[in-house]
Amino acid sequence: MHAQALLTRRSRFAAALVLGLGVLAAGAGAGGAGAAAQPASGTVTTLATFTTPGTYVWTVPTGVKSVTFDVFGARGGGVVYVNHNVVTVVSQGGAGGEAKGKFTVHGGQVFEIVVGGQGGLATEGQSGSSAGGSNGGGDGSQYSADGGGGGASDVRIGGRGNSSCAGAMTCGYGDRIIVAGGGGGGIDVSGGNGYPGGGLTGGGATCQTTGASATQECAGSGPPCGPPVITSGGFGPGGDGCDTGSGGGGGGWYGGAGSGQGGGGSGFISPLSKSGSFPGGPNPGDGKVIITTTA
Repeated sequence: MHAQALLTRRSRFAAALVLGLGVLAAGAGAGGAGAAAQPASGTVTTLATFTTPGTYVWTVPTGVKSVTFDVFGARGGGVVYVNHNVVTVVSQGGAGGEAKGKFTVHGGQVFEIVVGGQGGLATEGQSGSSAGGSNGGGDGSQYSADGGGGGASDVRIGGRGNSSCAGAMTCGYGDRIIVAGGGGGGIDVSGGNGYPGGGLTGGGATCQTTGASATQECAGSGPPCGPPVITSGGFGPGGDGCDTGSGGGGGGWYGGAGSGQGGGGSGFISPLSKSGSFPGGPNPGDGKVIITTTA
């Protein structure tokens, strides 16, 4: 009797254990199905991409609370030599820079997006300046075959009593919250490539040096030149090339100089950003702006 009772109790325990494990398995299966139905945390969604030079209006979708702007400046123009339809590259324009920043936003908020254009290509033996790219690229020298500077790309929002400028696409350089610098133009010398855009600074020397790229505090400085040519960069635009062998400066937060190998423009990220960096991804063509959000 004792052995039979013990066997009965063991059988009941085993049955209960099997039943309990079955319930746990069912619960785990239900939980797994529920978790699979939920969006993965940290998923990055692209909201908009702008790759054609020009000015645009972008409105934050409903429910979006933060966005990341990944901004790329445009490359400067290079110089080529053409002989019997055979094209030889003499020099290349500096690559555009990159700036990436995360900002707090709200649905319905309006931003002005400006995409810079690549600097004009120069052909050896042809006179006349190569045009700078849109949004601040400086022109190459009119006396020799030198490339134009690349334009900056940026994002702007109304401020300083000008809250409606983004929707009207009339915001100015002072309304920019993130900027990627354009590259400088190459010159008519083998290997005379333009300096790259920023980034924290444009490529090249410090802005106190003639022919330099721009920094956060000042533009690239060029030599004096007769009006209307301004070789030094400014707050936004790059300088124009003056003498022979002068590529245009790249546009940027501050523009690069149009003297010698064109200086690159500097980048910028507003202190209003939640986070920001200059990843340094060189951009080979026209500028672009990519807008993402993270779930």
